[in-house]
Amino acid sequence: METIKGVMENKITLVTPPDDVIYDGIRILAYDLMPDQSQMISDCLSQLKDIPQIIVYIANGHDDPKWIIDKKQKCSIIVINAESQDQTMVGYLAAQRNSYYFGNLRSVSEANGSMIQETKQLTMIMEDQIIKHEKL
Repeated sequence: METIKGVMENKITLVTPPDDVIYDGIRILAYDLMPDQSQMISDCLSQLKDIPQIIVYIANGHDDPKWIIDKKQKCSIIVINAESQDQTMVGYLAAQRNSYYFGNLRSVSEANGSMIQETKQLTMIMEDQIIKHEKL
């Protein structure tokens, strides 16, 4: 587990299996992302102003499915690489109402039209979650 430092003053925590954190914040699950997809998330987070604590769980197809499912239940945003090798997990995550994806979604594309095509779109999703979090 590590924390991004600098401009955001330790407000973003990256968590990898088998770790977890107990403090409150906006939680994002990033599943099996390619480097450019991860960079887009990083770019979006760096553009946000006055952010609350954000926890980003980073998982891939080799991680324990139980850990991934547990984090899925805790997250307000799920971002997946639809072209991941593990199409079973992709289909499961894509079927969640709060999931967004990069690439071509094969398994449940009819059920999930939340494809991420540009940084602005992802930034808006994150900003919406920040507003919802502040109202709690």
